[in-house]
Amino acid sequence: MTDERQRLMAWRPGAPGYARNDIILAVGLQCRDRRFGVAEALAWLGIPDKATGNSAGGHLAYYFDGDAETVAMFDVAAGKVVDFGTMARFRDNAERADRPGGKRVFFNILDEMESFDESKFR
Repeated sequence: MTDERQRLMAWRPGAPGYARNDIILAVGLQCRDRRFGVAEALAWLGIPDKATGNSAGGHLAYYFDGDAETVAMFDVAAGKVVDFGTMARFRDNAERADRPGGKRVFFNILDEMESFDESKFR
């Protein structure tokens, strides 16, 4: 395990010395080992830049400070943050599940996301 990964895995709410980007990565890395409630994640990370779906099944996107190329994406299911990844911000970063005619269709999921609606994620 790298020193940086250890530092991020040691993050706890309110811990000093962690910038916003660090907290996004820490929550993302830690959610793979344990599930956080959406309300907790929102309290730690703030309002996402974009969102889709709801607390039963959705996604929360956070732009990294100082990094215009990538976005942090959290998957939400059953009121919990269940997975995390980073993706390209300005090019195709997802594939349609319902491919017309079996053809592979790629798109930028951020184009289909909306402003965050808190009532959908309670």
